[in-house]
Amino acid sequence: MVSLRSLVLLCLVALPAQAYPWMVRHNYGGCATCHVDPSGAGQLTQYGRAQQELLVKWQTQPLKEGEEVPKTAGFLWFAELPDWLNLSGNLRYGSLIRPTAGPTFLGGIFIPLLMAVDLYVTLNFGPVVAHASTGLGIRVNNNTGRAALLVAQPAAPEPGQPPAAFQAAAAWMAREFWLGLKLADDAVMFRVGRQNLPFGLRNAEHNSYVRELTRTDVNVAQQVGASISYNSEKLRGELLGIIGNYQLGPDIYRERGYSAFAEYAFSNAVNVGASSLVTHAGADIITGLPTVRHVHGLFARMVPTEKLALLMEADLLLWQVTGNADRFGFAAFAQADYEVVQGLHIMVTGEGAHSGGVQRGPNLGGWLSAAWYFFSHCELRLDNIFRRRATAGEGLFEYNLLLQLHAYL
Repeated sequence: MVSLRSLVLLCLVALPAQAYPWMVRHNYGGCATCHVDPSGAGQLTQYGRAQQELLVKWQTQPLKEGEEVPKTAGFLWFAELPDWLNLSGNLRYGSLIRPTAGPTFLGGIFIPLLMAVDLYVTLNFGPVVAHASTGLGIRVNNNTGRAALLVAQPAAPEPGQPPAAFQAAAAWMAREFWLGLKLADDAVMFRVGRQNLPFGLRNAEHNSYVRELTRTDVNVAQQVGASISYNSEKLRGELLGIIGNYQLGPDIYRERGYSAFAEYAFSNAVNVGASSLVTHAGADIITGLPTVRHVHGLFARMVPTEKLALLMEADLLLWQVTGNADRFGFAAFAQADYEVVQGLHIMVTGEGAHSGGVQRGPNLGGWLSAAWYFFSHCELRLDNIFRRRATAGEGLFEYNLLLQLHAYL
């Protein structure tokens, strides 16, 4: 087993299907040691699971130096796997309370959400890595989208109208499947397959404006392509050449282009990065029109004090429909994460966005959240989400209360 001192000298950690960029408060800006995905988020390595046990889980008494990592860090909280095999499960269930959703309680004001039932498998054979995930998704919860394995065939919409809704309520999903090759003492990695888009913060709030409008969330927005990533002590980045999402059809809806980011650690407390994405689709999945989509932005992770982490991202959005810059928009996100005690976090988030359409002013949002990592690989989270969605009229105010229970097996 590895001692606490040895573990604390290494990497960033996050739970699967979510990312916790606030772990930069522990002076770990890199992701590749603790994540199977070298750019962070998703499945943890065995070493990352141990880090989660030490640095994320609620502790009433800190582990003593030299004390062994508890067996609960393992798969299913007790299993020890061989080095070449990495298994994990991801279960997320939640409830959305929307006072204005409708007259009924179940399915109206109170909406149950089955967010994820996934299994992750990674095989490590020296420098070669094979990774895949699969599971069940519920379409009515909108947690499958472009991740469903059976090719979706949206009907061609009228200009300005979304494609027809999917009919099935449940779907077999695969968010990721790729083959990778590590080089240069694992600092460089080539990958081919369906991957997360390298862009901005991989924050847990996947429905935030910066993830929704840029289409870069880790829930359903993966794309098939080939990538190269680099991770060193100060600099990390990744470039993905996108050839399309083959879980979406027909081909006219598939985006092709690139997505990339680079981040530099100016100090242990200040990390600043830039992102860029350009794609083309013969028919945009939202509008049905031939569209070139640009997203370019900056992001930062900072630690003013030991207890406080600041996360920021701002992106410029541009759509070319006629070959010209037809629409401009933006998306911005800022979050203060305060760790009351280890394992208990209070987050205050502000966000704003403009989709470039006909609306009076930007969409605005505020989140007041709490997360409690009450047991090994378990999280209980509450989000109060206040939003004002701008329209052509006076705008629409929304309030949602989101409760989540997340278990990482």
